[in-house]
Amino acid sequence: MRTFPIFVSFAGKPPLVVGGGELAAVKARLLLKGAATVDVAASHVVPELAALAEAGHVSLLAARPGIDRLRGRPLVIAATGDDEEDARVSAIARALGVPVNVPDRPELCSFVLPAIVDRGEVTIAIGTSGAAPVLAQRLRAWLERELHPRLDALAKLAAEFRAPVAEKVPSGSPRRRFWEAVFEGAAAEAALEGDEDKARALIGAAIKQATDAAPASGRVLLVGAGPGDPELLTMKAVRALKAADVILYDRLVGEGVLDHARREAELIPVGKAKGLHSVPQAEINALLIERARAGQTVVRLKGGDPFIFGRGGEELDALREAGLTIEIVPGVTAGIAAAASLQIPLTHRDVSHTVTFLSGHEAGGEEPSFEHLDLAALAGGKNTLLLYMGVTTAGLIAKKLLEAGFRPELPVIAVENASRENERRVAATIAELAAHPERLGLKSPAVLIFGEVAGLPAHGVIEDILALPELARVYA
Repeated sequence: MRTFPIFVSFAGKPPLVVGGGELAAVKARLLLKGAATVDVAASHVVPELAALAEAGHVSLLAARPGIDRLRGRPLVIAATGDDEEDARVSAIARALGVPVNVPDRPELCSFVLPAIVDRGEVTIAIGTSGAAPVLAQRLRAWLERELHPRLDALAKLAAEFRAPVAEKVPSGSPRRRFWEAVFEGAAAEAALEGDEDKARALIGAAIKQATDAAPASGRVLLVGAGPGDPELLTMKAVRALKAADVILYDRLVGEGVLDHARREAELIPVGKAKGLHSVPQAEINALLIERARAGQTVVRLKGGDPFIFGRGGEELDALREAGLTIEIVPGVTAGIAAAASLQIPLTHRDVSHTVTFLSGHEAGGEEPSFEHLDLAALAGGKNTLLLYMGVTTAGLIAKKLLEAGFRPELPVIAVENASRENERRVAATIAELAAHPERLGLKSPAVLIFGEVAGLPAHGVIEDILALPELARVYA
């Protein structure tokens, strides 16, 4: 975002347009959507500007305005068509700290004019930092079709009830949830259909209900953030992030995911790494309970899916014991994302009928025992093993699988940072992985896919473990 979007008030001194031609008329007409009057500085004006002046919407000033004419303006547009004059006006405005725009001269601008979708009280501004104005116009046309024409009425109705709601409904989460219910419910539907009396009655009833109700306790949402790519977030996860008062997030949450959070939400990192637990699980549980009991909407944002090696079950148990309202929002787990990126199926009628999710280490120990699994049965064929958290134990696990009867030539693909821009893949066989685990050179987060599916044609660049120099990358 190279330019920062804001909305400017024209309640004080009117905006100034310098120039009297057709382009100046277009800009004046645009500014009159938000300003009661616009000042135009020009020696001669086109008929449209003359008509606006006669109607009292435009005040005509002398050409070549100086410092006194520009000082204190909410904004200035220089549209004379004279490069020298436009540059002069721009220099004065910038020296005074007055926002200035010169059409088609981005180097002279301190702000750009967006494409605008106007629904009265609801205004949407679309900008491309001046890079692609036609794209902004196309987006405006799409939004014009999508947005209800009576949004202005709904916004005015909300303004009408803003003070009564502020008086009756506690601030923070209760008030935000109240308005969310209004805008998503029957009151908004009635307003958009033109029945404002019905909408008023429904909002009034909702205020009374909120006043009579006991103070609402908060809630906790265990939300899967997916493997890192924000486009793999579910719509429900995005809605949860936008509703949250506080978000406790893991270190594996990808860049861009938290951009979907409500600006006012409190963000608390509670990420854990192997051998480096920055926040103990008991403290995370206690914090979730404390914030929810304070009436907040709490999102516990977990990489991948909360219930796939994410300790979501432990948090769920603690929250249930505390008697809190809980919602689970599943996420795309890293193994599924890795298979999608590779474009290989985890199950295939010809080569794999089952998928087994495995952890590469156990609580309190480095090496998994797999005592709960019949590895020999899985070695019989037509199975896929999906290994999480196995970067440091990959070689040991490969040896265990060989001891259990897995054939040495069984394909393996390791995927680091699945779905992210820095994704990396390494192919091997179980025997090669057992003999040369140091050549893998992966960092967490990574998953390993064991099985015939790993030998199917895959998409993208895949490195061969035997072609990699020993310890070419940090093995961690």
